[in-house]
Amino acid sequence: MGRSGRLVATMMNQNHEKLTLWGLTKVTIGSDFVVLDVGCGGGKTVGKLAKLAPKGKVFGIDYSPDMAKFSKKINKKLIAQNRVEIIEASVEKMAFRDDFFDLVTACEAYYFWNKFSDVLAEIRRVLKSSGKLLLVNELRYGATSAKVIKETHVKLIPLEQIRRDLKSVGFVGVKIFTEVDSDWNAILAQK
Repeated sequence: MGRSGRLVATMMNQNHEKLTLWGLTKVTIGSDFVVLDVGCGGGKTVGKLAKLAPKGKVFGIDYSPDMAKFSKKINKKLIAQNRVEIIEASVEKMAFRDDFFDLVTACEAYYFWNKFSDVLAEIRRVLKSSGKLLLVNELRYGATSAKVIKETHVKLIPLEQIRRDLKSVGFVGVKIFTEVDSDWNAILAQK
């Protein structure tokens, strides 16, 4: 991992911390949950999830080899305790078995998924019956400036379209949370 990769991962950990903490208040996490963090990036969210599920296990996946490597470094103690596992992988086709996770989180990640509905279906596949998906995002379609979207190369989807897409692949109980005076949003859905 080069210097620029380490810098990006460190900045992600710092800049997304408040957003992630806010988002995690929208879901109840059992102490024995098996959790997947999609797009684990700098790895800090994985560590937070491990604290919230001290008797469970947290998996993190990231498509970027550099981010997966950085996340492993950040979580090396938890990995040594077999409480965390970090895998370089794509969310579009995961190697996890059906009905494996109690919770799947994706913080600042959906913007980069090529086939949004297909990814939602894949996430639903790996969730246990009544398992939940939590999407946490700093940007919101229609509120975030076009300049930011162009500079970051993100693909934003309107919140109501996200709700429809979740329902179309079989999720239920979709809840959308937004933060006052902010573009922050969290979407919680149940299998």
